Amino acid sequence: MMTTKWLFVSDVDDTLLGDDAALDRLMAALAAAPHVTVAYNSSRPCASLRQSLVDNPALRPPDFLIGALGTEIEDGRSAQPLAAYTQHLAQNWQRDRVDQLMRSLGFVPHDGRYQTPYKASYDIPGAASYRQAQAALLAANLSVKTIFSMGKNLDVIPPSAGKGAVIQFLRQWLAIPADHVVVAGDSGNDVDMFIAPFRGIVVGNADADLRAQIAAHIYHAQGHCAAGVLEGLNYWGVTAVTPLE
Repeated sequence: MMTTKWLFVSDVDDTLLGDDAALDRLMAALAAAPHVTVAYNSSRPCASLRQSLVDNPALRPPDFLIGALGTEIEDGRSAQPLAAYTQHLAQNWQRDRVDQLMRSLGFVPHDGRYQTPYKASYDIPGAASYRQAQAALLAANLSVKTIFSMGKNLDVIPPSAGKGAVIQFLRQWLAIPADHVVVAGDSGNDVDMFIAPFRGIVVGNADADLRAQIAAHIYHAQGHCAAGVLEGLNYWGVTAVTPLE
């Protein structure tokens, strides 16, 4: 009998990380589930995620790393970029023009470690400046997706990128049906991943923005961090290990 394949995609900070004992149990459950392809999906670049793997030995290398707001996919073990995704993002992406335009508006680029070939990030004064940026990008006929966060951060990425869009690409590339994708997160910047018919897991320590997402395809766990993730995986029938109290 063939085992159903699943794709499990999780945020890292305060979702997988935050409870070492629970993380050990979650990693053991996933190690015992070879039918599950695992990806870590973070707003941080993949290089930063790799440092988290070094700093947290219990956090086992996944099959894939997704970083920088869905603008990077790397093989979890070899660190090689997924060439098909890079080619996908490159279509009509004009990063140099984006950067020239944002600098002309007086926006200060974030430190180089937060920049990637497909994510241009800036410090901006506030919401009015965000609207100014949107209008300027539209007037310049630049096809992009913009993300404004914390009242001062602007990220400009290709229109086909994003924390949710990248999962759609990966699951299609892996030939896994959308209803066999499970996502987990803890904050408002993870909302983009909770696309029906993906199965969602909102961990118990999630912020109000994510807790507000109520739908039949989203499970709200009682457990915090990795304990909540494992609780959700059990709920969706992906794993069969009961978390310890």
